[in-house]
Parts: sequence; structure tokens; C-alpha cells
Amino acid sequence: MKRLSKFRRGFIATFVMDVIARGMSALTLIVLLRSLSVGDFAFIVLLLYAGQFLGSAVTGGIRLRYMRLEAERVSRGHEKPSTFHATLLNGTALILAAAILGLVGATVLNVGNATDRLIFLGLGTGYTLANATIEMTIFHYQAQLAFLKAGAIQASRNAVQLVLALGAPIGLYESGAEVGLVLTIGVSCVALIVAVPLALSTRGSKEDRVGYRKETAALTLYSLVSASWAYRDLFLVAALLNDEAVAAYGAALRYVSIIMGPVPALVSVLRVRTAQQDIIDSNEAQIEMMVRWAKQSALPTFAILSVAAIAAIWAIPILDGGRYPQSVPIFQILLPMSFAQFITLPNSTLLITQQRYTTLAWVNAAALALNVVLAVIAAELVGVLGIAAVGALVCTAQVTTVTYLAAHPPQAATAEPSAKASPEAMRVSSAREPNA
Repeated sequence: MKRLSKFRRGFIATFVMDVIARGMSALTLIVLLRSLSVGDFAFIVLLLYAGQFLGSAVTGGIRLRYMRLEAERVSRGHEKPSTFHATLLNGTALILAAAILGLVGATVLNVGNATDRLIFLGLGTGYTLANATIEMTIFHYQAQLAFLKAGAIQASRNAVQLVLALGAPIGLYESGAEVGLVLTIGVSCVALIVAVPLALSTRGSKEDRVGYRKETAALTLYSLVSASWAYRDLFLVAALLNDEAVAAYGAALRYVSIIMGPVPALVSVLRVRTAQQDIIDSNEAQIEMMVRWAKQSALPTFAILSVAAIAAIWAIPILDGGRYPQSVPIFQILLPMSFAQFITLPNSTLLITQQRYTTLAWVNAAALALNVVLAVIAAELVGVLGIAAVGALVCTAQVTTVTYLAAHPPQAATAEPSAKASPEAMRVSSAREPNA
């Protein structure tokens, strides 16, 4: 019970700090929206979202691998030094490589003029490096079970951005590029303060290279697909339909994200919980966790989403002034998908626990590809509601597949050859050979 209470406290701390951080992020965008011209605001929005997306897509794989191994190390009480420094350097190298490729691609395609390209890519690279460094530090403290500290770092980053954004209404900045530069410098300062002490204290520790490239490549593919998954249908609507459909779909997604508010905090805690010794070493404990979560969450989740589906009939028209009537059916179509996602929430992290990284990556990649193909057909036949229905069905099929795989973990005697994780893992769990 002591361990369970620790993770419950971790969820509460993570959730509260996440709400605070999201609130400050929303205020930052409102301040900039009211202070900047349309073009300058578009520049900032693109810069911030590109930095967050690329940081997650490029370095998400090595961060997930680091958290998995670090949480297990802490759980087993090993005194082996953390590989934070080595992992941070690897992530930095990946971002710089992506920036160079981006510059080459933008130059070849002649996107904008040379000065604009250099300014945006320079600021984007700086912001991505700083943001990814902060995220890496947050993952580290979550793996150490210091959830409140991790949440405080996230909130501090957003607080600095909010304070700096307040300079826009009083005329301290004259362009979107100046705002971007100030935000990049501010976030970089936060990154240096929180990450440098950790990096120095773990300097000299070496990353376990056994299976590193294959595992990192699989988790990077998974991170890229996951980052794309959140906005896949919105991008498809934008590409295939009109502005009204984009607005209606975007609004419906925002309402769904509000209803599913606790999910990011739960995922953060579950990543760590499923990397604990008792879960890693026991297939039975993994299956028990899946069943218990589904049983305990199904009824309250169904009740909340049912009330939301009914309330949406009158609540959404009040919120949007009746401008986007299709937001109501889109929202209702997406709710069964949200139900399926929530009651299976631990299952993707359990595949990571089982080190079935490649399997997880390809299941998600295949689902994304299928979604795109079916959405193109549905858009032509039904319109925006068809895209929503296809997205909901494919997502439900994806989480069902992941659930089936997680419920059938590999046995030690039949683990795939590619799954020989590391000498460290084999020493601490010789009775079970993980599957990659």
C-alpha cells in the first residue's frame, strides 16, 4: 500500500502542476494574441509548436528509453550512475542533425528568403534544444519518483515564458522574431539552471550501447507517430476540406482534451509505475494491472463521457455562439474513442515495460497510415463527420491491438532474438529475458 499511495500522490502532484503550467501557457498565448499582429503571432505559434513537436519527435525515443531504464534502476536500488549526461548529449546531437537537414530542405525548396529561413531555423533550433533539455530533466525526476519537482520545473518554464510575453503589450518587442528570441533565451536559462547540475553530476557515465540503436530507432518512430497522432485528423481536415470544417473539428478536439484533462498526468505516472521491479519481473502483475485498471475506470469513465455527450447538445452551441454546429456530432463521435483510450491507458507503457519497442512502433505506424487512407475516402463520401468516424474507429482498433499484445507478454523461453536488452537487465532479471 505504501508504493500505491506514493504513486497516487505522484499523480495528484503531476496533475496539479500540469493544470498550472497549461493555464500559464494559455495566458501566454492570449497576451501575445492581443499584442502582436496576425503575421507576428503566426510566427510565434509556429515557432512554439514546431519546437515542441520536433523535440518530442526527434528526442522522444531516447527519453522514453532513458526513463524506462532509469526508473527500473531506481526501483531495484542499484548504485550504477545515471546516464543523464550521455543521453542529453545524444539528444542534442539529434536535434542539431535535424536542424541541418531542415536548413538544407528549406533551401532546396526555396521556402521564404534566406534571411527569414536562418532566423526561423536558428530560433527554432535554440528553442527546441532548450525545451527538449527541460523535458529530459522532467523525465529524470519522474523516474526518481520526484513528481512534484518535475512538475515544478514544467511550471517554471511556462512561468518564465508568461513573464517575458508581458513585455509585448508595453512595446518592448517590435516583431515576432524579437519575441521568439526573448522566449528562446528565457527557456534556455531555465534549461541551464535545471539540467547543468544533473549533467555535471552524471558526467563520465556511459550509455549502455547493447541494443541502443535498434531500441532508440523503434522508440523514435513511436514518438514521431504519437506526436503526429494527436493532430492527424485536424491536418487531414485542413488538407481535404474547408476552413469551417477545420474550425469545427479543432473546437471539438479542444472540448475532448478538456474532458480528458487528467490523461497527461496519468500517462507520466504510469510510465514510471510500469517500470518498477514488481511489474517488470512478473507477467502476472502486468496482466493484473491491465484488468484492474479497466475494471476500476470503465464505469466512472462511461458515466462522465455519457453526461458529456448529452450536455454537448446545448453546451457547445452556447460556448461557440452556434457558429460551428458540426462540433457537436464530431465531439460525440470522438467520445467512444476516448473511452477506449482511457480504459486501456496503461497498455502502451506495458509494451515498453516488456521492451517490445519495435512492435509498439509498427502497430502505431500502421494505424496512422490506415487512418490517412480511410480518411481521404471518408472525406470524399461523408465529409468532416466521416473523417471523425474513421479516426475514432482506427484509434479504437489500435488500442485494442495494443491491449491484446500487452496481455500476451513473451515468456523467457520464447523471447524474440532481438530482445536481449542489456547485460544489466540480464543480471537483475535472469529469470526473464525481455523482448524488444
